[in-house]
Amino acid sequence: MYQGKVDLHLHLDGSLSESVITALLARDGRTMPIEEIRDSIRVPDHCTSLVEYLKRFAAYDLVERLADQGLIYTEIRFAPQLHTRRGMTQEQALQSAIRGVREAQKDYPSIRAGLLLCSMIGGAGNEETVRLAKEYIGNGVVGADLAGAEGTVPIETYYPLFHGLYSENVPYTIHAGECGDPENVRKAIELGAKRVGHGCGAIKSEPVMDLLVRTQTVVEACVVSNLQTKAVLDAKDHPIRPFFDRGVAVTVNTDNMSCSNTTLRREHEVIAAAMGFTDAEFLRMDENAINGAFISDAEKKALLQKLA
Repeated sequence: MYQGKVDLHLHLDGSLSESVITALLARDGRTMPIEEIRDSIRVPDHCTSLVEYLKRFAAYDLVERLADQGLIYTEIRFAPQLHTRRGMTQEQALQSAIRGVREAQKDYPSIRAGLLLCSMIGGAGNEETVRLAKEYIGNGVVGADLAGAEGTVPIETYYPLFHGLYSENVPYTIHAGECGDPENVRKAIELGAKRVGHGCGAIKSEPVMDLLVRTQTVVEACVVSNLQTKAVLDAKDHPIRPFFDRGVAVTVNTDNMSCSNTTLRREHEVIAAAMGFTDAEFLRMDENAINGAFISDAEKKALLQKLA
């Protein structure tokens, strides 16, 4: 099976490895049995909603593991405002993440990684997050995101926030349609998003599907995650197949490797088994991902040459 090489939708805070948790606990003079660690970072089988899933995030750096899995490009997203509870500023949290990514890339030059800064739906500190995205764009940061419990606050509430990014040419993606509302996908595109996280709800609206195709807005599909949050109830019903067949620029992503107990390879296995995707089709979705990445055309050309 074709081994996926690009992951655009990957949360740092949901990809905490067991070894990193153990090390962090040790730093604070604490220990925890390995089974408890696994239970703390993985979504339970009985997870009933997106909100419950979001509570199970943790933080850490994962570039090394992605390189070991054969990835050549990733965009790792996190919300620096969620890392300020013990006295760290957002900028200090960001600088720490940038250092970690850069050090990993020195040791693993086969992978290129950039950071996306997440503003949070209903959260505080979003203005500071956007300021940092503007200030650090091209210096470890490649773009921005709007994440959180979709549907609790209207997306259009964040128009002023994202207009500031748009006016300064900072690219961004928006979580939209994960809760099933196709209008959120439309609103995200109207807000200037170049990509849409999840986008499942778009399948319910012909006009929104047409809009995705016409604008070639990239959809960051996360199948295993969507099954766990009940955004989709069965893998065979996931819209990634009709997205692809319709000509939407859809991509395969993991969302949260540890919370979902997944990898890009597992995503491919689930998708292939449920919907019959071929290696050529998986390759096409990696090409979609690179073409939709928040990097220069020259970098995209170099990465496309590394595929297959």
